[in-house]
Amino acid sequence: MKPYLLAIMAVLFATLSVLPARAATFTDVPEQHWAKDTIARAVEQGIVQGYPGNRFAPEEHVTVAAFFTMLARTYRIQIPPSQKQALHWADPIYDALAPYHYPYSTLQQQYLSRFERNKYLYRDRPITRYEVAEIIAGADGENYHGDFAVHYLLAKGYASGKAAGQASIQSYQGQSYLTRAEAVAFLEKLKSNGLKQLKVRPQQPSDPQKLPTLSGQQFADPKEEKLYTVLFQYPGYFVERYQPGVNSMFRTIQREITPTEQDGDDTQAVLYVHFDDTSELGPDFHGFKNEQDQRLAGLTKIDINDIQNQTAVQIAMDVLRQFGIEPPPQLPATISEMKQGPEDKVLSHNKVRFVITYRQHNSLSIAWQKE
Repeated sequence: MKPYLLAIMAVLFATLSVLPARAATFTDVPEQHWAKDTIARAVEQGIVQGYPGNRFAPEEHVTVAAFFTMLARTYRIQIPPSQKQALHWADPIYDALAPYHYPYSTLQQQYLSRFERNKYLYRDRPITRYEVAEIIAGADGENYHGDFAVHYLLAKGYASGKAAGQASIQSYQGQSYLTRAEAVAFLEKLKSNGLKQLKVRPQQPSDPQKLPTLSGQQFADPKEEKLYTVLFQYPGYFVERYQPGVNSMFRTIQREITPTEQDGDDTQAVLYVHFDDTSELGPDFHGFKNEQDQRLAGLTKIDINDIQNQTAVQIAMDVLRQFGIEPPPQLPATISEMKQGPEDKVLSHNKVRFVITYRQHNSLSIAWQKE
């Protein structure tokens, strides 16, 4: 064989063998790592890169900007040269994805809050698995938030729980941060399970009642299941989740602010549902008290942030019913009357005493107890 042919074959062999080996031999990705092969393929395809010192950092949290960058690379989105001075390294990525209207894709260099001014920029904060679910649902042409976005991913086979063999909304652990290993696994699963190209996210919320049914128990805590059931009837409303063990005494029901109302990806808290939850203090894990207790069904109070929002009032009544508390029929009319004058009201119905307390800024609280 001629020498130059041998040289060419040697180069080809080296090329074919080095790339997989290089991607698969990160010092912090052992042979038995669950995402080893996925990481190798992602590196080969240019979706993600390793770090100096032959590290991949599979458990490192992914930032919002980094996830959008991986998404754009996975689907080969064209990144045109920017005609303006970049304020952030990911500006070209955000510009390329802007027509898709994905949540969190219009966020600029905003600080998380005035208390974190010296920490990091909004784009450079870790992204949660909830936010990833909302982005991926948007990439498939749907507009879901929170648990409904997770529901969509599970039903489509785009995701599963963090624990092996557990595919439920709770086991998805949406409040936790996405890791680099999870990110490349997410993106590979998207393409292999049918999401071949990115779609534009609709501006109006998708209807939760159109979601496919999930089998099995989705929440370990009954109150989470009840709130989830209520909000199936209200597109654009969802329960905000917190880190485990944090704020177990209440849940916030949020409403999406659509682009027709405000330019951005913002949400608005419309209800606070309070529970007498002593799970961190004793055996009453779910916060549900017995029938002799004055507080009913573990609920203690519902705060309505805007009494002008008739949907919020209706959600409050449905929450009460879902927990076995029948609200007074005159409750909506009573709340409407309180718009004229901030006087506390007391209503009685089915041997339950309801106290409606007007608060500042057009908000009120509803509390109740057995008579």
